Amino acid sequence: MSFTQAVRYVQSLSIQGWRLGNARFEAFLERLGNPHLEIPCVHITGTNGKGSTTTLVSSILRAAGYRVGTYISPHVFDIRERILLNGELISEELFTEGVAMMRPIIERLSDTEYGQITEFEIKTALAFWAFRQAQVDIAVLEVGLGGRMDATNVITPEVSVIVSIGLDHTDRLGPTHRDIAYEKAGIIKPGRPVVSGALHPDAAAMIAQVAAARHASLYPVLPDETDIPLGATQPFFYSSLPSPTDSAVRVRHGEWEIALQPYLIGDYQRHNTACAVATAVLLRERGYSISDEAIERGVREARLPGRLQIVAESPRVVLDGAHNPDAAAALAKALPRLFKYRRLILVFGMLTPHEPQDTLQHLLPLADVVVFTTIPNPRAHTAQDLLQSAQQWLEANPRRTMPTLFATENPQQAFEQARAIADVDDLILVTGSFYLVGEWKTSKKGQSVPQKVQ
Repeated sequence: MSFTQAVRYVQSLSIQGWRLGNARFEAFLERLGNPHLEIPCVHITGTNGKGSTTTLVSSILRAAGYRVGTYISPHVFDIRERILLNGELISEELFTEGVAMMRPIIERLSDTEYGQITEFEIKTALAFWAFRQAQVDIAVLEVGLGGRMDATNVITPEVSVIVSIGLDHTDRLGPTHRDIAYEKAGIIKPGRPVVSGALHPDAAAMIAQVAAARHASLYPVLPDETDIPLGATQPFFYSSLPSPTDSAVRVRHGEWEIALQPYLIGDYQRHNTACAVATAVLLRERGYSISDEAIERGVREARLPGRLQIVAESPRVVLDGAHNPDAAAALAKALPRLFKYRRLILVFGMLTPHEPQDTLQHLLPLADVVVFTTIPNPRAHTAQDLLQSAQQWLEANPRRTMPTLFATENPQQAFEQARAIADVDDLILVTGSFYLVGEWKTSKKGQSVPQKVQ
């Protein structure tokens, strides 16, 4: 089996869809020798920010000298981004070896009452197997969807982390903040500490209720001058520091405090960084050797594609995977604070079941030109549907200067159209989905440059 064949086999399992529940997955892991039970873990969920927080925690642990496995989703440019071994992509050889070994086990399992495993399950199993093969000291895992019924929720972590709660995936997780918080709080394990960055009162209350029922100490992460929720152990507070990247933050916990300058940019990274720092401190209290210097260096060195990532200049091109209203609102707030530009040219694509207007309402008021496109994915909104949604929103919310709207079916054509329209002092923003951001890798004129802010 070649690497290309291995990737195609993994992707072929997408026909199974996303099936929540872990009886089948646990049966599969047992046939692999239960690799997930051999490695200490940190488990991270949240509506937004969980990818950044996972990356930050992993970077801190590596800076502290640990050999770290990281599982993250979705990937942006390369499927191997999902499984990192001490900060490096899993090798094509190890990826292929794991898939080839698992394929006959999957086929035998499919003939039982459990049936065929899903694409996400084989990716998760491959991560556990690779972490065992690499003999990592600790693994940091990002939840795929929700928490309670997610395939990653087969572990008993050192620390559970709930970064944020917002209204996303309501068709699967429930219609309210309280419902979604209940699903994400499913990663809380008896007697294990939990970090909660949930700020919505209903969500925070539900997380506190689940933590109390499981006798798990709850450590909220809150902006300064926020009231401490009932049932909470000593909280972590954070405050903004002056920064050209809009992400410098001071975190304090009792008498202890630390000032940090993340490489990741955007105001919302302050909250994610504070959640990561809280996790590191709780790991330290559980016996892990993590110095303040390791926290500072890990935060400074953390890198993650597709989050306000600058990939080209003149005109500047920024990639950001904001795919829901909360993420789009944070992105809209960050853009004018971080970048100087004459016009904003938006390249936008989105998958169902997300409702386009809920996200576009935050970005359309900033845009001068919008190029809608169809992501090559069965769940994609068409470019024409997105265009019509934008037109309807603009008709209901007229502005003095209306953006120029285009619909282009192919993402590569959309990128080229945006670049043809843009002058050197304009900003092109590619957003709406990580799947669209991932299409940039094959853009003929796309070229990566170091992330920076001027």
